[in-house]
Amino acid sequence: MMNVYREILPDSYLLILTDSEQTLEPEPLQRALQRASGSGKANVWIDCSELHHPSTAIIQLLGEFYLRLRHQHIQLVLCHLEEVVQQEVLQLPAASQPVIVATLLDASLYCRNLRTKQRSAA
Repeated sequence: MMNVYREILPDSYLLILTDSEQTLEPEPLQRALQRASGSGKANVWIDCSELHHPSTAIIQLLGEFYLRLRHQHIQLVLCHLEEVVQQEVLQLPAASQPVIVATLLDASLYCRNLRTKQRSAA
């Protein structure tokens, strides 16, 4: 079973994923990502430190939502991925690979730097 915890931050929507079984259904994550996409936040961060056994469907869902959120000008950033999970995400087509950073602090810095670059380009 997958649990998805959420935390609403000033500029970001944080999802914390936990799993306890080998087979995980993507529905809880899909519902959480849909809520996050309508939250009005500029960033969605996903803490995967307790995600150990993601199914292929979950990895694909992350790629799909990365594209969907990007079209809404929302950044999807994954952090705290185990090496095996990171390798699975990197198997997605390049255009649908979410940004992967080490920590939530790195996610914050990445999104802040991206906003700064976007403002100076405008």
